This record gives sequence, structure tokens and C-alpha cells, in this order.
Amino acid sequence: MPCVAVALLIGGAVVAGPGDSSASTAGSLVGNVQAGSGIHLSSLNGRTFGIRGAIHVLTFGGPHLSVQIALAHHAVDGGRQTPVTMCRATVGCVAAINADYFDLTRRGIPDPGDAVGGIVQNCVLLHTPEISHQQADLDNQTVSQGLNWGAAIDAGGVIVPITAVNQELPMSYANVHVPLAGTLLYSAPYALALPTGANRLTDEFTYAQGLPLPTTINTTTPLEYVGQTESPVRVGPGRVDVSVEVGSPLASLQVGQAVTLTTTSTSGCDNIGGHPVLINHGVPVPVSPTDTYMTKPYARTVIGWTSSGDTVIVVVDGKDGVSGATAAQLTKVLESLNVVTALNLDGGVSSTLYAEGRVVNRPTHRRPRPVSTALLVVRS
Repeated sequence: MPCVAVALLIGGAVVAGPGDSSASTAGSLVGNVQAGSGIHLSSLNGRTFGIRGAIHVLTFGGPHLSVQIALAHHAVDGGRQTPVTMCRATVGCVAAINADYFDLTRRGIPDPGDAVGGIVQNCVLLHTPEISHQQADLDNQTVSQGLNWGAAIDAGGVIVPITAVNQELPMSYANVHVPLAGTLLYSAPYALALPTGANRLTDEFTYAQGLPLPTTINTTTPLEYVGQTESPVRVGPGRVDVSVEVGSPLASLQVGQAVTLTTTSTSGCDNIGGHPVLINHGVPVPVSPTDTYMTKPYARTVIGWTSSGDTVIVVVDGKDGVSGATAAQLTKVLESLNVVTALNLDGGVSSTLYAEGRVVNRPTHRRPRPVSTALLVVRS
């Protein structure tokens, strides 16, 4: 994630308060198991790691709790949601954190838009990465340098590769410029408005109800072509829309013609983006000295796992470039918690830890920020 892009997404204010563990013994872990929830909340002394700001730790293990991806209702689809509101709206949710970085819908307007990385939720590919981005397979507790995916439409033997899935294009923010180009697929679960532009058309398809959603990974779904439009549209239930350049092989389709959509991925059924990978297979991953977002202190949110399979979530309070944790400090914290695999998530203003009905950390703006995605700890 380019550091200037991150500057759009992150902010901060120095944090101190009840969550700060500065009075505890250096290096000690202070906490308690939340009754009936199965999660363990604790705090670490930041001074042990050279960190100014509270370090909040949430851990859990066992088969009755899992990490689930939540998509916010935000400016894209008519609402604003935080990790708190997403957790409260989910049956069995006992904790929540902010997840991937996101771009902004309009310059200067603090409403979240698209996630930056890939999203696979319940085996459905919902979003492909906007830029080179790291990912976490939440089910298999692994991290990678990118999302493995592929999708293509077979129109009577003519194979049309899909360039991106559910992306707001064109997009432009600091040091990131992604043009409106290629063959772009949009599906109902993500509910984006399709892009319009010169020399572009939208091909519309329906699919039979009762079948797996069209972008379910490692499946082939039959679609029926229902028409083409130049007008702005928002993909609706039971439909798949594809934005194409004039002259696309799909332009020759006839109404009622059957095609198939094949979607593949080896990245697991629940996968979320972040930046960067901090630890992989027990080995700290070096961070580039030019990645100033990671070499300077910021508020942080991290998800990781121990060798025994316990999930460890760390949230550090801080102020952009002034307090919080650097990548090196964060890695030391994770190693002290026996974490062997970890991915850094969005931080700064976005960093939020909600558990057992309260916000545990001290968000930069004193309240949780609306975000694009969250990770929920859900009891089965």
C-alpha cells in the first residue's frame, strides 16, 4: 500500500486513558476472560516495546468462535457503518475490529468507498484488489502477497477474461491511478453502480435462483443474456452486469443466449486484504524503509495466529506519526504473544476494537470511524 494513499485513510490523536497499561509491570499481560464469550481481553505495557500508547490484545481459540468478514453499508450504498454497528447487527457477534484499507468516495468527503484489497466471503469472490496488496486467509490462518483469483465468461466457445470484480472505476487518490478499462464484472452482493464512459457499454445477465452466487469460487454458473445499455445502472438481485469496451466479444450476444461464468481461486473461502505481512511462518517480514507509514508510529490494528491456532488481535492507540507503533515495534509485540503469522490492517483513525458491548480502545477521533469492511468475532 503506497504510503501516500494511506495518508488518505489514516489519521490520529494521542490517546491515554483507562485502557493504557503504563502502570503495569513491564512486559506483563493484564486481562480477563469475558464471561460467556470465550474471548480474552488484556493489555500490554507499551513502554516495554518503546510504544507510547495503550496496547489492547484480544485472543480466542476453539471451535465455537470464528472470524467473519462484514461489509459496511456506506456512501456507496446509502449508509455509514462502523465495526461497532456491524457487530451489533450480527447475531452472535462478541467482538469486532476494522479491516482492510479503503479509498474515499469523493475527495475531501470522509465517507469510505471501496476496499483496497480482495474480499472472499463465504466462498464468494466479492472484490478483487485495486492495487498490489497483501491478504489473509482467515480460515486457514495464512497470509500471502496477493489474492489468487480468475474469472472468465464463455460465450459459445469465446472466452472473455474478467479484468476486475466489483471495483469503483476509474479511481484516483494519492499515488494511485486506476483507469476505467478492461472487462469489469459487478454482482448484487456488493451493490455498486456500474461505471459509464466513452466507448463503454454494460451487458446485463440473469442467473437462476437457487444456484450458488455467480462469483462463488471454483464454480461455473450458467447466465442468460438479457440486454445491453449505455445508461448508468446499479446491479440488482439475480443479475450479473459486465462493463465492456465497445468492440468486446460480448457485443455479439443475442437476448436469451446462454453463457457461463467460471470463477476460480485458491485463496480460501474467507479472505481479506491488508498491508503489510508482519510475520509469516514465525519469521518477521522486513518492511521497506521507504514505507513511511510503517516506519513511523501510528495507531494499529493487526490480526494474527499462534502455532496452536489461537487468534490474536492487537490494537494500538496512537497519533499519526507521533505515537503508536512502528512495524518493528509491532512485530516485537506480536512475537511476545507467540504469534507466528500476522497481517497489518488499516490503522490510524480507523483503528477500533469493540468487545462485549463497548469500545475497548480510544479511537483517534474519540469515536469509531465509518469503514468499508470489518472483522467480526462470532460465536456459533
